[in-house]
Amino acid sequence: MPRASSMQSRSADSNAKARSLSATRVRAFKTKLQTTRPPPSEKKRRNFEKNARTSANKKPPQPKRPSPPKRTKQAPALLDANNGRLAESAKHLRLIMDSAPMLVWVSNTEKLCTWFNQPWLEFTGRRMRQELGNGWAENVHPDDLDRCLTIYSTSFDARVPFEMTYRLRRHDGEYRWLLDKGIPLYGARREFTGYIGSCVDITERKLAESDMRRKEAQLWLVTENTPAMLTQCSCNLIYTFANRAYAEMLRLPPEEIIGRPISEVVGSAAFKVLRPRIKQVLRGQRVEFEAEIPYPHAGRRIMHVVYMPERDASGQVSGWLASISDISERRMIENELQRERAFLRQVIDATPSMIFVKDGNGRFLLGNEALARSCGTTVKKLVGRTDADFHRTPEQVARFSQIDRKVMTSGRSLRIPEEEITQASGEVRWFSTGKVPLFNEQGVCDKVLGVATDITEQRRAQKELEKRVDERTAELLAANDKLLVQMNERRRLETAVLDIAEQEQRRLGQDLHDGLCQSLSGLTFMARSLSKTLDAQNLSEEAAEAAHLAELIHQSVEQSRDIAKGLHPVVMDAEGLVSALHELAARSNGNIACRLRCEHKVPIADDAVALHLYRIAQEAVTNALKHSGARTIILSLKLRQNLLTLSVADDGCGIPGADPTGKGIGLRLMKYRADVIGADFAVARRKNQGTRMTCSLRMTDAGLPLPQPSGHKKAAKAR
Repeated sequence: MPRASSMQSRSADSNAKARSLSATRVRAFKTKLQTTRPPPSEKKRRNFEKNARTSANKKPPQPKRPSPPKRTKQAPALLDANNGRLAESAKHLRLIMDSAPMLVWVSNTEKLCTWFNQPWLEFTGRRMRQELGNGWAENVHPDDLDRCLTIYSTSFDARVPFEMTYRLRRHDGEYRWLLDKGIPLYGARREFTGYIGSCVDITERKLAESDMRRKEAQLWLVTENTPAMLTQCSCNLIYTFANRAYAEMLRLPPEEIIGRPISEVVGSAAFKVLRPRIKQVLRGQRVEFEAEIPYPHAGRRIMHVVYMPERDASGQVSGWLASISDISERRMIENELQRERAFLRQVIDATPSMIFVKDGNGRFLLGNEALARSCGTTVKKLVGRTDADFHRTPEQVARFSQIDRKVMTSGRSLRIPEEEITQASGEVRWFSTGKVPLFNEQGVCDKVLGVATDITEQRRAQKELEKRVDERTAELLAANDKLLVQMNERRRLETAVLDIAEQEQRRLGQDLHDGLCQSLSGLTFMARSLSKTLDAQNLSEEAAEAAHLAELIHQSVEQSRDIAKGLHPVVMDAEGLVSALHELAARSNGNIACRLRCEHKVPIADDAVALHLYRIAQEAVTNALKHSGARTIILSLKLRQNLLTLSVADDGCGIPGADPTGKGIGLRLMKYRADVIGADFAVARRKNQGTRMTCSLRMTDAGLPLPQPSGHKKAAKAR
């Protein structure tokens, strides 16, 4: 229904259109009134009613009275006086009607209005002649006109009172809601003379009713969609309202709840729980409680209930409103949290370390049993107090406060490996403490969590252990010094042995070259001379044997010379190893092909290292020549990324097991020489056939071997 403000905001075009439509409908209805007559049955009914009223008013026969006296000369004067009094009464009545705080109208028997009071004319802003007849209907709102005229005409024909509401245009163009009440008028002889009606402006009431309906709709929408359960009950314990949430909880439709007693809806067991609280609210008290209620369909639920008494106009309690919340899950969660808190409390109290939480002022917010024992108090009395309230020294309190502020200011954890804390007994014990910042909802660090573990016994044990370690270290250093002396002596002896071996090789080579080779060369000449002498004497068989003997002796001479060259010291310069390996390959190249692969020059600044590498290669080639039965021997020397690798590979039968730690003197010598220079030595079978010996050594850019760890050298010397 439109408000007054919205009516005032309508445009002039809309008002003109509405007035035109109203005028058209009025003319049509006027024509209908003029052409319409009551049906015969209605006419008979009205005649019957008239006859009945006439019969009822008919007086019983009276004895004939004497005729009135003849009219005298005073009769006209009396009649004029009566007429004057009547005119004065009519004037007074019209004055009263014009002063009434309502709109009044009068119609005749033809349904046409014959008079309107002054408030009506002032309200519409029109003259009397404009309103007479059906002119008044021109100001009725077009949407209300048909309904209004239908009610008026129907009630008029039935001669019954009527009541209707419609919108009438006021003098300022605003449509206002009117409550129009009309009753039939009868003359002195009970004849029907028309209708009289009164109208009251109910626009504000209409607006209030509309606003109330809107608020009621909003309230209904809220109550039906709120998760809270809402009910209303009368003082005779009957439901008068239940929202959807409450009905769903009971698993009943709302219509099966409203109008029924509480005990029937919730069951006797639940009603037994609720009855004491219902008595309280009926005494006018606000009741709030939590209880476990056994519902017949929903089961046992824990409810939070608030009862608010309702009072009637006399102030008596007429019922109550109930707000109900199902807190079963919340209570279950709270119980679970309570159990978790109790369990957590047991855990932190059972922990031997001191656990605490402090605020920005250094007050304890939480502490466990270990901290309480250290402070000489209980857990409950610990909360709200500071370190200064216990047996801590001023220096300790200041240090604790400084560290706490540092943790909260930086927002980062801090660990104190060792700190002194004075106990309630006065004993000073050592603790290892960790402190962690705690942040509030705004992200500000306002608390610190600390865990302090007693390390006094551990510290004592550590001191004792350190003492024993120092003593043992001193013993080990002394033993190590002796071992170093022994190792140096062994190294000296090993070096001397190697030098002696080199000297013996040199002497043997020299003796072979100067002694045996010369003697064998002389025998070769003698054998050849003998072969010629025997051939001259025609002793061909003997001559052939002598020649064969000379050849064998010559081969022995060559072998002796080769042995002498092998035993002769190798001259090593910056690139002497490559040259020596070339000569070794060339000297060994006979029935078995022996080649050297060396892509680049390999400078070795340490002659001793080069000599050991050469002897390792020489021993490997000798073993391959004697034992492998190979057709090819490949020597390889390469230096890549400061890793020097020497390898000797053959395609022979291979060494069974390829165990470098075996009993073979040659393998042991090669392994020994590799350990001396700090190289890695390995002998393994090749994939196809044969054996590969590999010796790897880390070198510096200057061509020197990298210094080896003392443990590596010690292990090498021990081997």
